[in-house]
Amino acid sequence: MYEDLYFLLVFILILVGMFLIFWDSLAGQEKQINVSFNKTMAKAKRTKINAETALNGYEKIWLRIDALLLRLKKKRKYFFTVLMIFFCSGIIAGFMCFRDILLSLISGIIFMPLSYLFIMFRAQGATRKELEELENTMAIITNAYMGNDDIVRSVETYIKEKNKYDEGSIKITPFDEFVSDIVLINPNVERGLDILARKINNKHFYEWVKVLILCSKDRRLKFALQPIVDAMGDEKRMQIESDTLMSATWRNYLATVAAMFSIIPTLRMAQESWYLILTQTLLGKMFIILMMVTALITGGYVMWINKPINTL
Repeated sequence: MYEDLYFLLVFILILVGMFLIFWDSLAGQEKQINVSFNKTMAKAKRTKINAETALNGYEKIWLRIDALLLRLKKKRKYFFTVLMIFFCSGIIAGFMCFRDILLSLISGIIFMPLSYLFIMFRAQGATRKELEELENTMAIITNAYMGNDDIVRSVETYIKEKNKYDEGSIKITPFDEFVSDIVLINPNVERGLDILARKINNKHFYEWVKVLILCSKDRRLKFALQPIVDAMGDEKRMQIESDTLMSATWRNYLATVAAMFSIIPTLRMAQESWYLILTQTLLGKMFIILMMVTALITGGYVMWINKPINTL
């Protein structure tokens, strides 16, 4: 009789763990309401690529992965390496938890989507860093231009500041190329700025450069530069808040999944006969596989409701 009660208690704990996963996903969706309107506004401004509608699901997935790898300046070989690391880690974790080859292989497969999550977080970190550097660059050039009314000298001021902090390393930026092009090749500032605008894919930077081109004709328009820099800073802070919220949602979700699956090794120490029933019988294996599939589906749902506001 007591064994039946113990088994019923473990079964209830597993169901509670599965319920917490769904609840965590729903809670994450509620938290996103605060920034959902910002995402909607940003999404409305994005350019729709007609060719994307002709792509199948497999091609769209690789398109997203390649975009993340491009921001990390990595190749597909890097992604496959990360994929194999998570696959092997899943097999090891599954074998330690279940002591079964089939369940270990399925666990490795379930771990594979975590590789996408890993490169996504790394790409977001790289994007934030690039946005901060670009915002600082635009702010330095804007402040210098407000004082000297000379675009080339203002860019040179930024280059001197950059080289002052980059000791022992020479990093050629589009701004270095802009000055070299103006001094050595073609002194047409408008042409140089137009080329510069095409080298960095950011809507705020593009607007900022276009205002600089207008300033070369009418310097009174220079007061329109700072609001663009401020707008970029506001969007960057909004993105940081969104990323922080997204990270918290993922931490809660992964903690819930870990707590749910920790019941199985705990059961091994508390009641080994039940552990063997759960991991060695067909019905028990099907139940564990159902838990894994549930965790994977809810993980995809969490990823769907947590999207970045913008990218560089």
